[in-house]
Amino acid sequence: MTVTLQRRQWILGLMAAAGAIPLASRAASPYPSGPVTIVVPFSAGGQFDAVARLVGKAMASDLGQPVIIDNVAGAGGNIAASRVARARPDGLTLLMYGGNLAVARSLYKHLDYDPLEDFAPISRMSIAPHVILASPRSGITSFAQLQQRAKGGRLSYGSPGVGTSMHLAMEMVKDRFGMDLLHVPYKGGANVLTDLISGQIDLGIIAVGPALAFIRTRKVVPLAVTSRKRAPTLPQVPSISELGQPDFDAGSWSGLVAPRNTPPDVVARLNQSVRAALAAPEVRQLFDREGFVAIPDTPAQMRQFMLDEAQRYAPLIRKLNLAS
Repeated sequence: MTVTLQRRQWILGLMAAAGAIPLASRAASPYPSGPVTIVVPFSAGGQFDAVARLVGKAMASDLGQPVIIDNVAGAGGNIAASRVARARPDGLTLLMYGGNLAVARSLYKHLDYDPLEDFAPISRMSIAPHVILASPRSGITSFAQLQQRAKGGRLSYGSPGVGTSMHLAMEMVKDRFGMDLLHVPYKGGANVLTDLISGQIDLGIIAVGPALAFIRTRKVVPLAVTSRKRAPTLPQVPSISELGQPDFDAGSWSGLVAPRNTPPDVVARLNQSVRAALAAPEVRQLFDREGFVAIPDTPAQMRQFMLDEAQRYAPLIRKLNLAS
């Protein structure tokens, strides 16, 4: 018996060395076992790219592995999202997710992934309200004046693009207040600001952060922010909520997701890391400076928010016939 037992142990040792024993019987490698990549569906240099890089740096310290930022812009974020949806569900490839992807199923008829079902939510990270701006050449200095002018003649407004959160938010404002405004889509907030300053368009809507310097130098006139409360960086500017729409709350938000079927313990570890990053002093300083609000939540809370956003904007997208 002793010889047989020794022989069996010797054979098992050889099998383990050769990798023949099933994975379930081996000790699992600690997560993360290598560098973590966050795929950002926007070009480098934008506000969400800045959030990803700063949060990623803090997460790297917490996880003990490098966090690499990979900018994959194009197709409204769908190129990046499709890539991550097909990645191995090991927690080493993540996607910076936002409102543009939550509504993608309504905006695009032919996607090769499901923006709501093919990801494991980890946590939201940031939200920033949009700000409605007027060109100084328009003569509009308040939201009340905008309401009056928008009913008496057609004004133009620029947004960073068709289907962006800014475009959809402004269309909701138009609908709620009965305004007649012509939408002029651009390829980014910087282009909106350029034409707004020169008077090529009457109005614009972009995220608060990029607009702050131009507001402070009076190159553009802030009329309202789209959050439920006033933005801490623009305390003098009223919110749409207090202007007569108490349930109105819209903004540019970001979060982190992993491919579907990522193990729950890996998702939990990443959620812990995001929360720690958002509490880091350097992250808080950037958020305060750029008008972001940190919104750490649970994976379940983020998933519900994604579903709510999709449901909230789907009727508006159908009404505007934006699907392509």
